[in-house]
Amino acid sequence: MPDLFAVLTDVTVIFFDLLIYSMIFKLKRETLLYRALMYGGCGVILFFYFAGVYFWEIPASLAAAVFMTVPSFLLFLTLSRHKGSRFLLTFCFVDTVSLIVAFIGRYMGILFQGGSVWTFLVVLSLFSILFVMGYKRIRAYHVLLDTVDSGWGTMAFSTVLIYFALIFFAAYPVPMVQRPEYAPCWLIFAAVVLACYVVFLQSIRKTLHIQKQNERLEGEKHLFQLVYTDALTGLYNRAAYVERVNTLERERGTRTICCVMLDCNHFKQVNDNFGHHGGDKVLRRAADAIRTVFSNTTEYLFRIGGDEFSVILPDCPPERAEALLADLTVELEHVSMELEMPVSMAAGHACTRPGESIEDAFIRADANMYQNKSALKCRTPH
Repeated sequence: MPDLFAVLTDVTVIFFDLLIYSMIFKLKRETLLYRALMYGGCGVILFFYFAGVYFWEIPASLAAAVFMTVPSFLLFLTLSRHKGSRFLLTFCFVDTVSLIVAFIGRYMGILFQGGSVWTFLVVLSLFSILFVMGYKRIRAYHVLLDTVDSGWGTMAFSTVLIYFALIFFAAYPVPMVQRPEYAPCWLIFAAVVLACYVVFLQSIRKTLHIQKQNERLEGEKHLFQLVYTDALTGLYNRAAYVERVNTLERERGTRTICCVMLDCNHFKQVNDNFGHHGGDKVLRRAADAIRTVFSNTTEYLFRIGGDEFSVILPDCPPERAEALLADLTVELEHVSMELEMPVSMAAGHACTRPGESIEDAFIRADANMYQNKSALKCRTPH
């Protein structure tokens, strides 16, 4: 009959293997039935392994494959929420660590001539230490499994290769227990394997950190849109206008900034004749026309209030600004025909002069816009 402590050592390895599996894999359904199936399956695996080795005297390596590796793989694959590469990587990783711990225990038993009792104590101690150290990190690993979508396939493939390499080197050409002089080489290889796993996990953690940063940036972007975006037109609002002007003022140096002011013509009549819903439609389509014409400077398009809009054109000569405003007039004519409403805008522009602030240029552009608007009223028949 096999040595009882040798069998207990293997059962301890299997017990901790199953314990870690039950903690690290999240169940497909968090129900009492699934819990019962998991713990019941683990109990059956332990029983048959112990019976197979101790009573039926099946070789330990064969019993481990028949009663532990294959059944536990199928059990947790069936019950686990995570499949594919994530499951394969996690399963092989846990089994690899268990394999290394078991080997260290056996090697210490040979080295210090403590036999199976010493091996059992070393294995039990190592697993207890690993369990205490890794218990708090299992929750973090759950987050990785749930949130990180990329990188699992390559690491799973590498993990499977490492797993079989450890088994191969420990068993070929003869089992390592028959050639303990080679054990230090195997332990060095095992240390390299564990270092690779640490790098793998850190890589996944960094991926998670980057993902969280991206989510935070998306949240900040959404907040920015709420604070600085006009809800009706989608253009930037007056608060954004003030901030952009101040930023440009600090950074522009000797650059020429062309400032454009726009105001919808006859907007009160549109509201009176078509209602505020019609007025909102005109404002939205006018904003679309502005976006279309000034497509190269979308970050400098603003609705500053009511039916007033402004555009900032860095490094734009007056002739170019006039050409763009002519294009805007044509675009608004198309909008007017489409909506069957009068849609046009009075415009004024002014470029910064040496020593002049952007705000001063906007004041001149605003004055030019109102002058053009007054001239239009004079030409419009009553």
